[in-house]
Amino acid sequence: MERDALIGLIDACVTEFDSDGLADLAVQLRSQLPALMKSSNTEDFKLMVQAARLIAFSRNPEPVSICISILLDIAATHIPRGLAVDAIPLVERALDLATDHNLKKELRRACNVYAAMSTEVGIPARGVEFALRAAVIADELDDQLSVAAAFSNMTAALYSMGLYREAISVALRVVKRFQSNPDCGGFVANARGNLANAALALQNFPVAADAARVACESVGLPRDAHSLLNRVIMEGIWLKSSIGLDDRETVESRLKMIRDLSTAFKSPRLTLNRDLAEAAYEIYAGNLTVAVAKLLEMLKHSKGLPGIYRDNLVLLVKAYEKGHDHAGALIYLGELVEFLGRSQVAAVRSKLEVIRESIQTPMPGKDDADAVITAIQQVPGTKKVEAEVPESLYRDALERLAVSAELREDSFGRHAYRVGKLTGLLANSLGFGHKFSEDIELAARLHDIGKLGIPDGLLMKPGKLTDAEFTVMQRHTTIGARILQQCSHPAFRLAEQISLYHHEKWDGTGYPRGLKGDNIPEVARIAALADVYDALTHARAYKHAWTHAEAVLEIERTSGAHFEPRMVTAFIKLVDHLRRSHGERFDDYLAEAGNHSSFIQARDKMHQMLNEMEPLAPGELL
Repeated sequence: MERDALIGLIDACVTEFDSDGLADLAVQLRSQLPALMKSSNTEDFKLMVQAARLIAFSRNPEPVSICISILLDIAATHIPRGLAVDAIPLVERALDLATDHNLKKELRRACNVYAAMSTEVGIPARGVEFALRAAVIADELDDQLSVAAAFSNMTAALYSMGLYREAISVALRVVKRFQSNPDCGGFVANARGNLANAALALQNFPVAADAARVACESVGLPRDAHSLLNRVIMEGIWLKSSIGLDDRETVESRLKMIRDLSTAFKSPRLTLNRDLAEAAYEIYAGNLTVAVAKLLEMLKHSKGLPGIYRDNLVLLVKAYEKGHDHAGALIYLGELVEFLGRSQVAAVRSKLEVIRESIQTPMPGKDDADAVITAIQQVPGTKKVEAEVPESLYRDALERLAVSAELREDSFGRHAYRVGKLTGLLANSLGFGHKFSEDIELAARLHDIGKLGIPDGLLMKPGKLTDAEFTVMQRHTTIGARILQQCSHPAFRLAEQISLYHHEKWDGTGYPRGLKGDNIPEVARIAALADVYDALTHARAYKHAWTHAEAVLEIERTSGAHFEPRMVTAFIKLVDHLRRSHGERFDDYLAEAGNHSSFIQARDKMHQMLNEMEPLAPGELL
């Protein structure tokens, strides 16, 4: 049957016959999908999307397993077109169908696709959660190939979150457990690539170089444009790692390989990756003028490719720092933070739009069938009825982001919850009502969400930041406010105020606005005390954990300068009482809400599964 006719029949079947007869048509569509998926024709893609949406929102999608497969296959075709966000509802429908019909194999695949898709659209915390779910189900089914796929997806999500040590830990186990299985070759190679990237970010150059080398050797000679680009990217990681090891011979051989590969296929991305490698080499060789000139020229062409633009700015900062031009380094470090901030704001806007759209699209069995079809077909001139998005859906998404932002500094992910609880308790002790105290607790959990826009090198830097670096770090307050502004729900205005102003000081010497005294919003003054106390009493990359007594002395010392004296008195009385009441379980009490976070639960389960695998020997890599 012709494709157009088949889609037309599916449309009629769903819209006019309440899905009666869909089963036969779905089987026919499944047989035609391979050819449609290979097509680069835009009209073929539109036909697939139309069919998928009709199947997704039909009342009786039968056969269920085939319909799930269709939804996931068509969702996957959105990724190379840069439309992954649009595919999320299709994957979510596949998840619902697999869950409702208790189809474990289909649910395993849907979870894995959802994990990869979530990381692709910038929600890697959800990627970790669903990769873990896929791994658990695959383990129950004794499907080791799917276990490898799930943990491979997890390495990508962890790397995207900046959780480099965890990404390496997972990747090492994927390599050890599955490298002898030829069917798992692609998943092992993907894990090795993420391992190399993570190790390079941590400046563990020997591990990064070994992983990149083996990944390049396993890929072999590229046979198409996609594999060629992947090989060039991995060669670039090998080159940068070799620079870190001061292995000039390998650096030069990798640069030659990148040049040779980039001439084999002309594309802007390949050219820019080659230029990045050449600039990195010039910095290494001490030819800073040449490197800066090349990198400044690249800025004109790399803005449309976020990953390359970020690397472009990182190398500019490095070139100026190596030349002791700290003013120049600060300019481009500032631009890097601004770029990361803009990217995060845009990503959050997309996430919230996905949530809003999922609420606006009626689901079968819950709404009138005509409304369902209207939503699917998007009939011109039809006014969509706006439904209110529950605050809890927005809050869940934003809390995931806030925890993601802090995990690079607080590996357990409980800082946000401890600060939130302390803020709510302090508000209550200051005489605010129960409802307000609850609201401010939830709002304060999001206080550091702006750190999503701060480069890893600053957040994870051991030792004290320079004055210039600290100036750049201060931007996390304004980035956080801009991120939270993307959520129009009024419940998040408190969080926006706290994010923006929690580093202001009572005497006016804080940032970002230098507000003084009562000009600082009261909610930010309350949250500031909780944040500083928790930061002081827990270890960070740049400091050890202070004792409770040391932290209290510091807060008392800065009363009237950093903090409002009235609040300091109430806060010290509060924490002294809590310490006496809860003893060694003080932190557990404050962070209890974090135990209900699906993301934190997934991380805890992930570590449990990793610990059950064969342990790694000291120094073991390949």
